[in-house]
Amino acid sequence: MIIVDNNILSTFAKIGRLDVLFQLFPQSQIGIVPAVYNELRIGVTKGHVQLKEVMEMVQKKSIRLVTLTETEILLKPTLPISFDEGELESVAVCKARKIALLTNERSVKNWCVKEDIKYADLPDLLRACWQSEAMPQEEVKTLIEEIEEKDNITFKSKEEIFKD
Repeated sequence: MIIVDNNILSTFAKIGRLDVLFQLFPQSQIGIVPAVYNELRIGVTKGHVQLKEVMEMVQKKSIRLVTLTETEILLKPTLPISFDEGELESVAVCKARKIALLTNERSVKNWCVKEDIKYADLPDLLRACWQSEAMPQEEVKTLIEEIEEKDNITFKSKEEIFKD
């Protein structure tokens, strides 16, 4: 199981490439916590129609909705107050279950490093696309261009994505 935060899902949804996550993790279930599901639902009601695909994948159970255990709920108040509800739930699940988190949120990534929680961010995922041979580097370059255009993300160091 791999938990995915809203920001990663939104990015791939905006470029119509949620399939990338399944290509990168063919042996793993992809999951989201209830708060991330709620964030996606709110996004759809605000007109972000590309998020409907994620909602449909949850309905079809391609993306699993991961319910928090009592332990995970009790862990949330011990996490940084700067985290939003989706981040709190995602990190609590990953910490308690010792599973990886996909997030592009800097404060969450820094906290994961400090707490020894495995994580991957957007550049890590793009690097993994070509390193795992899920797609050629040229296709990854196209993904980067689409992400920059459609999700208004600027990659500071594209060279790092293509570094061996």
